[in-house]
Amino acid sequence: MIIWDKFVRVFHWLLVLCFCFNYFWLEPGSSIHQAIGYSAAILVLMRIIWGFVGPDNARFNSFLPSVSGIKEHFSELRQRKVRQDQGHNSLGGLMVFLILALFLLQAITGFLREEIDALYGDSLLTSVHSISADIIFSLVIIHIFAVVITAYVGKIELIRPMISGKRRIKRHD
Repeated sequence: MIIWDKFVRVFHWLLVLCFCFNYFWLEPGSSIHQAIGYSAAILVLMRIIWGFVGPDNARFNSFLPSVSGIKEHFSELRQRKVRQDQGHNSLGGLMVFLILALFLLQAITGFLREEIDALYGDSLLTSVHSISADIIFSLVIIHIFAVVITAYVGKIELIRPMISGKRRIKRHD
């Protein structure tokens, strides 16, 4: 069963690369750091558009966060029977929206502190930029942990579909 279209998969892994390069390896504020940051911003803007016009599992309305959706997801986990036909659940949707918002905050603060002369090197913008990057890193760790736990407990393939787009459907006994 197709879960993730090619655009969503390519977006996901390119954003992972952008984040890893800028967070772990590149000098903050360097030209390459800025170029990769702008690339990440363009990716996020494209994903936002895709969230309205892409296929069903890519559309934001298919995984809007809600209290009832989050309760339903935890109920599925307790029963060890997570729905196999969906992309993101409501809790995963919350993570998507948080990460997209934080990447936009990264782009805005990075642009303002590097490109607007009156704000160049502003300590508040620098702090917001740094703290939001740390929050993204924390959310990435939570995301990886949640994927592993949900895959195991919920008996569902989560990693393979983000690579191939396809999920093998498993019977819940």
